[in-house]
Amino acid sequence: MPRNGEMASILSIAYYLGAFKPIEELDFLRDNPRKLQLYKLGGFQSYAESDLSMRALARCAAAQTLEASGIERNKIGVCLYVAESFDRDEMVNSTEVNRLLLDLGLDNAVPIHISISNCANIVAALRIATALIEVGETEHVLVASVDKASRRYGGRMMFQDMSVKSDVSLSCLVSRPGVGPYGIRYIGHHNSAGLIETKSLKPASYAMEKFNVIRCAAKRARESLGLQPVDFARVITNNYSREVSKMFLKLCGFPNEVGCFGNIGRFAHAVAGDVLINLKDLEAEGAFRAGDMIFLMADSITATSVLCLQRRGENGCNDH
Repeated sequence: MPRNGEMASILSIAYYLGAFKPIEELDFLRDNPRKLQLYKLGGFQSYAESDLSMRALARCAAAQTLEASGIERNKIGVCLYVAESFDRDEMVNSTEVNRLLLDLGLDNAVPIHISISNCANIVAALRIATALIEVGETEHVLVASVDKASRRYGGRMMFQDMSVKSDVSLSCLVSRPGVGPYGIRYIGHHNSAGLIETKSLKPASYAMEKFNVIRCAAKRARESLGLQPVDFARVITNNYSREVSKMFLKLCGFPNEVGCFGNIGRFAHAVAGDVLINLKDLEAEGAFRAGDMIFLMADSITATSVLCLQRRGENGCNDH
C-alpha cells in the first residue's frame, strides 16, 4: 500500500552542464540579427556546450547521484539510460552504456534505454522506474539522462524555435515510498501519434490539438489527486521560451507567479532533463516547505507528461 499516497520517491538529483556560451555564437543566429533578437526576447541568453562523449557526460551527473545517496551499488538493480540519438552525432549503443555502468560500479545493474518521447523522456523513465519499484523488482533504480546536440549546422535548433538544445546530463534515484525527499503522487504520460503528421501538414490544427492535450493532461492529474491549481506551490515546465512557458501555465490552469523561468536564460533546453534540473535549483533556493505539492509538465511534439510530487520534511512529515 503506498505510503501517504506515494507510489515511489525520488532522491539525489544531480546534473552536469557543459560550458556556457552566449547564443550569439550559435551558427543559425550568428548572421541573422533579426532572429537573434527574437530569441533574446524569448528569454534566451546562453546555452551549454561540452566536448565530452555522451558516456562521459552521463557519468558526471550519475557519479554525483550515487555518492550523494550513500546507497550501496549492489542495491541498484536497474539503470534507465535516457537518451535520444536519431539526429545526434553519437548513437546509443550497448557497449558504451555497459562501460558507463562499469565506470559507476554498477556491474550487475540491468540497463534499459529510454527514448522516443524526446523532451518528455524523463517522465517516461520515472514512470517505468516507479513501476519497477512498485512490483518489487529492485530496491532502487538509477535514472541517467544525457543529451548532446549534433554539431551539424542548426543542430541546436528546435521545432518552431521554441528553445536551444544544450549539452547536459541529469540523474536521480527512484526508490520505495518514504526514502527520498520527493514522493511521487501522480505520473501521467500521454502520446498523440497523429500529431507527428499534423505538425507538418496543418500547423494551425497542430497547435489546437496540442493545446487540448495539455489541458486534459493537467486536468486529469488534478482530478486524480482531488486537488485544485491553488493547491500546488510551484509549476515546473521544460525550458522553452518565456511566452511558451507562460502559455503552458495558462493551459494547465495556473498563474504565472508559480512558474519557473530562471533557467531559460541560463542554459536553455536540456531536452529530457529540464524539469528535474529546475526542481533541484528551486530546492537549493529554498522554494519548498514540507508538504508542498509540485506540478511538473514535460512536453514534446507528440507526448505530454505530468508528474506530481510532494516535498517531505527532514523528519518524513508531509504537513506544513
